[in-house]
Amino acid sequence: MTRSIHHLIEQTALVLTSAFLFVLFFELNGWVFSNFAYSEGISWVFLPAGFRVILVLVLGLPGALGLVLGCWFIDSALFSVDTWLLPFLNGLVSGLTPWLVMKYLQHKELLAPQIMSMTAQRLLQMTLIFSAASAISHQLLWWLFERQDANILVDVWPMFIGNALGALLMLYGFKFALDRIRPNRSTPTD
Repeated sequence: MTRSIHHLIEQTALVLTSAFLFVLFFELNGWVFSNFAYSEGISWVFLPAGFRVILVLVLGLPGALGLVLGCWFIDSALFSVDTWLLPFLNGLVSGLTPWLVMKYLQHKELLAPQIMSMTAQRLLQMTLIFSAASAISHQLLWWLFERQDANILVDVWPMFIGNALGALLMLYGFKFALDRIRPNRSTPTD
């Protein structure tokens, strides 16, 4: 019984930490790249897209749930009795889309078990898949709810590019840091 309580506390801490870090990266992105905004909610460089992928790859479902909570916090100003459903679903899409993509890639054996063992080419492919899935799912949601000024056929491209650039910056930076912390152990010997 104590083990399950300890596990629950640990998982809750991971979810809350993920939510906090995602909100922090969202705010940092808004501060650093405010001049790169395409429109409200769409930036030409979106670092949190990379953080989404990292959280999901490293933490799995707790990372995804943290993303959901973080998005709900960011969108909390939009919540009202009349407009609660779009921000609610937006949080689900933001957190669960990368987790579902990860599960699909794992099922198809297209995802390396650890980010350190991924080649640069595989990391690029994975980033493009995550970025496309996120941009398409967000734009579909906004289109279905007739979000003001949403134009799915136009807005999906800047969101995809922003997600891809932000994710590539984050993921390659993360991989570079990991490679420096833990040198490659599989060096060939003569």
